[in-house]
Amino acid sequence: MKIRFHGRLADALGRELDIDLQAPCTIGRLRQRIAASFPLAAGLLGDHRVRACVRDRLVADDHRVAISDAVEFLPPVSGG
Repeated sequence: MKIRFHGRLADALGRELDIDLQAPCTIGRLRQRIAASFPLAAGLLGDHRVRACVRDRLVADDHRVAISDAVEFLPPVSGG
């Protein structure tokens, strides 16, 4: 499964990550798995303001993703 990161997340984790999933899982479980593999980025990824996007739609942590889905994590942004 392709996971893409933007903003501060990309700085901490890189722009893209491939994760081998054996079965569909939820966005929340995917966050936990990435955080376990990258403990230094766990705080950023666990921020409730970080949103997940699947197929160009923002989704909640209980959204089930298929193995073939591409997931993107978007950190909060601020403007000025």
